[in-house]
Amino acid sequence: MGTLEWGQGTAGELKRSEKIRLVGNLAFVQVRAAIDALRHRLGLLSPAPLELDALLPGKTALVEDALQLASETHDDALLFHSWRTYLFGVLIASHERLTYDPSLFFAAAILHDIGLTDGHEPHLCSRCFALSGGERVRDHLHARGHGPVAQKVGDAIALHLNGWVSARAHGAEAHLVSRGAVCDLFGAGRRRIAPANLAEVLQRFPRDGVIEALQFETADHKKGTRPAVMTGLSGGKAPAEPFG
Repeated sequence: MGTLEWGQGTAGELKRSEKIRLVGNLAFVQVRAAIDALRHRLGLLSPAPLELDALLPGKTALVEDALQLASETHDDALLFHSWRTYLFGVLIASHERLTYDPSLFFAAAILHDIGLTDGHEPHLCSRCFALSGGERVRDHLHARGHGPVAQKVGDAIALHLNGWVSARAHGAEAHLVSRGAVCDLFGAGRRRIAPANLAEVLQRFPRDGVIEALQFETADHKKGTRPAVMTGLSGGKAPAEPFG
């Protein structure tokens, strides 16, 4: 569920069993977050602070091409959300000692919401924006000569709305895009990030305007798709500020 191949020939509409699976994934994320909060209160979860600049991606061709496309299509609020997604994902990966490809992960993280940008086609009311965004990025990177990695980046983007993405099934990069995005929007996983690092990320890339940029309360998502189901579960209301 959620890969580019899965979305071929469809608009991303979920079957009943897939809706149940999505709800289960979201519940699993909430349970993990609650356990993290308890472990933190008991002093059992105290991640060490890291040097943030050392975690920034290297200037590879993939990183440069992805960042250029993001800079051309994203406003500041959405671009900052994408940067926070990357940095939160990297910090969580460091705490959990996950091995990943930094360039691939950065490309997927910085472009994971391109389907919400102005002028993106098809419009999110006619197709799941994660699928159309993944397809757009895949085709763009393929045209830039990135070969098989373009498909992996596209799949990571298409999968990020699954709530919890299996690293074993889909790779650490797709797993971390979802983890980073969910952390920024809902705060899930924040206990696995040192408070000093959390504060530094928020200072470098402020969250001002993130709800509006993500169109959480205003988007007209196609009925039955993952974003429509997720916003429906919240009653169309934006989540509470997770870092207040």
